Parts: sequence; C-alpha cells; structure tokens
Amino acid sequence: MISQLRRELASKLEEILEISVGENDIFSSEFSDLSSTIAFKIGKEIGENPVTLAEKFRERIERANIELIERVESLNGYLNFFLNYELILTRLWNEILEKKEDYGKGTRRKEKIILEHTSINPSGPVHVGRLRNSLIGDALSRILKFYGYEVETHYYVNDIGKQIAMITMAEIWNIKPDPEVVKSYKEYAEKNDFKVFFTYVSANRLYEKDEKFREEVDNLIKRAELGDRKALAMIKSVAKKCLDGQKKIYEILGINFDFYDFESNFIETNEVFNVIEKLKQTKFWRKADFGEGLDLSSFGIERASKLSVLLRKDGTTTYLARDIAYHLYKMKLGDLLLNVLGEDHKLEFQELKTILEKILNLEKKLEAVHFSFVNFQGLQMSTREGRIFPVDKLIDLAIEKAKAEIRKRGKGREADAALVGIGAIKYHLLKTSPMKPINFSWKAALNFEGDSAPYIQYAHARCCSILKKEFGEDSFLEKTLNFLSSCDPISASKLEENEKKLILQILRFPEVVENSAKEYKPNILANYLYDLSYIFNKFYYECPVLKSEKKIKCRRLFLVYTTKLILANGLYLLGIKALDVM
Repeated sequence: MISQLRRELASKLEEILEISVGENDIFSSEFSDLSSTIAFKIGKEIGENPVTLAEKFRERIERANIELIERVESLNGYLNFFLNYELILTRLWNEILEKKEDYGKGTRRKEKIILEHTSINPSGPVHVGRLRNSLIGDALSRILKFYGYEVETHYYVNDIGKQIAMITMAEIWNIKPDPEVVKSYKEYAEKNDFKVFFTYVSANRLYEKDEKFREEVDNLIKRAELGDRKALAMIKSVAKKCLDGQKKIYEILGINFDFYDFESNFIETNEVFNVIEKLKQTKFWRKADFGEGLDLSSFGIERASKLSVLLRKDGTTTYLARDIAYHLYKMKLGDLLLNVLGEDHKLEFQELKTILEKILNLEKKLEAVHFSFVNFQGLQMSTREGRIFPVDKLIDLAIEKAKAEIRKRGKGREADAALVGIGAIKYHLLKTSPMKPINFSWKAALNFEGDSAPYIQYAHARCCSILKKEFGEDSFLEKTLNFLSSCDPISASKLEENEKKLILQILRFPEVVENSAKEYKPNILANYLYDLSYIFNKFYYECPVLKSEKKIKCRRLFLVYTTKLILANGLYLLGIKALDVM
C-alpha cells in the first residue's frame, strides 16, 4: 500500500509541478512520512539552487491542497511530506476488513515457477552446512506463491556417481561401519540416512586402499552411467533408503517437495545421450584426450582444461551432461526455472545457463539464488570423513535450549519449545542476505529480546493476548472482526506518534512481499517482521488499548488485529509457526 501512496503522490506532483516525477522519486524518511529529492534533480537540469527550488515547489504543492497530504515542508532542498492519516486509516481499514488474511497477497500471475532446492547427495543425513539451502528454498516457495505465482518444488536426487556407487558396493561386500563413527551419532544410529552415512565413511576408506574394491566401484559407476538397468536399480535402492531418513527431517522442519527427481531416470530414458548428440552437432563441440565437451570460452567461461566436459574418455557422462538433460525436462513443466545453490556452484551454473540459453537457444528463463555458507561453532565438516553436525542434533539442541529459556523466563509453555527452537533456527538463517556468510549463534537465535524468531513470536502472542482479554478465548479473531465491522468510521483524532509509526509499517507489508519475491530474498521479509514487532512493542507500552476511550480503543484494536494478521502471515511465509501464547 505504501507503493500505491508513492505512485499517487508522484502523479499529483507531476500534475502540479509540470515536471516528470516517478515513484522512485518518493521515499520513506526518518524526518517525515515521505520525502523527495526532486528539487536536486530538476535544479541540476535547469541550473537552479535546489533549496530555492524546493521552497517554490512547496508553495505550489501547498496551494494545490492534495487530499493525501496534511502538510509539506522544504528543508535543505528536500521536500518532506506528512500524510493525511484520516484518509490513510480509512483506506487501510476498508482494505483489511475486505481482505483480512489476504492483505499483502499478490494478484494471480501467469508464470509457473519450477523451484529446485536442497537436492543434497543421498550419502548421509542432512547437516547444518546444507540447511540454509532448504530454508531459503522453502521460504521462497511460500513467498512466491503468496505473491501470486504458481510454484512447483523439486528435489534432485543425485543417485549417479562415485559416492552412491561406493555405498552400494560396500553393501554388496557387506562392509561393516566403524564402531567409533557409529558411537559418535548413537542416538540417531537407527535412522536410514545415518546407516547409509556409516557405510559411506567405511566405503571411502576402503576405496582409498583396496584396489579390488576400487575397480568394482568404478565398474559399477560405468555400468550405471551407460544405462545398465540392474546397476541403476541397485544404486537407486540405496539412494531411496537414504532419502527416507532425510525426509523425516524435512517433515519436522515443515518443508515439503512436490517432486523428487532421480538423476538416474535421465540415464534410463536416454535423455542424457540424446542431448549430447544434439550438442555434438554444434560448432562448440571439442574432443580432447581426457574426454569430449563444449568450448565456452567465447562466452567468457574459462576452464583450465578449456573444455566443459560432458563425456569422459570411457564413454560415461558427467554431472553437467545429466544436469542439462534434467533442466530440459524441467523446462517442459514451467516458465521460469529457479535453483537455490551454494556460492561454490556459480561457475557450474553459468556453464549450464550458457549451454541452455546460448547454444540450445531455449527461451525459458533460468535463474539461481546463490548463498554463502554457515560457520557453525567453527566446525569443518566432511561427510566422507565422518565429521558432520546433523540437523537432527541441531533440532534436539534447539528444543532443549528453548525449554531452558522458557523455564528461566517463567513464561510460555514447554510444549511449544519445539516450535520456538525450530523457529529460532529458521529465522537466524533467513534474516541475513543469502550471499552473506553466517556465524551461527545460539545466544542470538534464542534471544527473546532481540532480532530473533522468539521475539517476533512473542509480539504475535502479545497481540493475541490483547484481543483475548477484550473478546474472550473462544473465536477471538472472529469476534474481533465482528466488532471492528460494527465500529463507527475510524478516527485519526489524538493519533500518537507510535500509532503513526505502526500504521506506516503496516502499509509497507505488500511492498515487502513484492520485494522479497522479486529479489528472491527472504531476509527482506524477516527484517521487516522484526521491525514491525519492535514498533508494535513500543506502541504497546506507550498507547493503552483496552483502557482507551471508545473511538481510540476501536482504532487501536484495529491496529493490534492487523499487526497480528501480518505477523502470522509473515512468519508462515518464513516457515515459522506463530504462537498465540508465550
């Protein structure tokens, strides 16, 4: 709604001042509700002092008596606008009562997005180094749907290659896990993903020192990659076993995937070899003693070998070749392909994008959200060496620490510790821009008084508490809505400064959803929810709600109700549960 106000004001200024004024020329300011530097822009064009010009503009705007604006000031070349809150509140009141939980929701869009995220190797449990991918992907799926897109989520199961072949062969050889590795993760030892992980650690050690084992693994890889159905069936069985355990963690985290796509499928259907044959016909195809592939140097992509290899010298295909086939498949499903990838995959993604767009001339859009990694207590993780910090343990620790914090505070319900703890992890990993590294901190994640999920959840619970005190525990939202619908037209009389700040923050929600969706950045929404919670808490302490006179009480109950709606919606979009009691 704040975008709408900026557009409306820009249009009025353009009409009054007879100059070009765009929405971006109007912005939020700490000195007023809205500001503009248009006098600097025009002053530079016509050679006039911006301070003098701003004052001239102010006089003309004041004479025009814009309904949206209560007053306008010029200060050091800036134009500062103060909104007509009577009008703004009436508009907001009508919109909230009409849309309710749909406030901020985008209009239905034609494009369908195929969103691939997480896609970790089926060689062990999900560890904290991979969790950021899952959380960004899940939040983006929710935000993009709320913004109006049809979104389909995909998980690419990498069941072709050395890792899965080693695990499969180790099971055939009946290789036993290292008891010390099992002991390190004994509380999770019965989960299938951990069983696969234990086998992988032993298989990796054996592969390094046993030539016979190494030969059989390499032979299995070759058989699988050349389409041997028995070999493919064996490795897919192991991958599914690991995936079964991994899915349990996604279930606890509330992360759902519409489709699990197995890499081996694209070998079985010959789609990989079909695309290679097509690429062989292009002028970019090259042969070398180590294999065959594409020379992408003319597109600015330089490999040390001068080649993006698609076929090895033994006739097997590379991950890139199979990835091309996979993306050709996904392109049949939607209009935009969006991948969530670690920053270490930037070069590989550029290769893939270049091949699809520049060589195969595909018109469907392919984009990526890259993210930096999480430093968790200085741990250097390696699945093959048996050094990981599984998300299973992270969740257990989060619940334990949340319970301790709830006991210490003497508030909230221990039964909600899982929702508080998991919410804390999610928000802590989502509040930072994807490309910035994160140093994970339990103290920051579970800080009930700071920039954290518990702080936002507590603000939501506070909203619920106020409404329950007024309307009772049962059906309090429905009763609140009925009460607000029967109120006299809302009044802006005796509007406190903290009320104005809360109104302005509420107005920003649709724009925040839009920016989060367009920029693929859940942190924009996360930061907004913290700011809204902070502003609401100041409002709560400075502006009594239930003891106010009738008209003011009606307005403040409306602000509490609206804040509650936005916090609940916003937390849901981040995959975090909003709590009614804390």
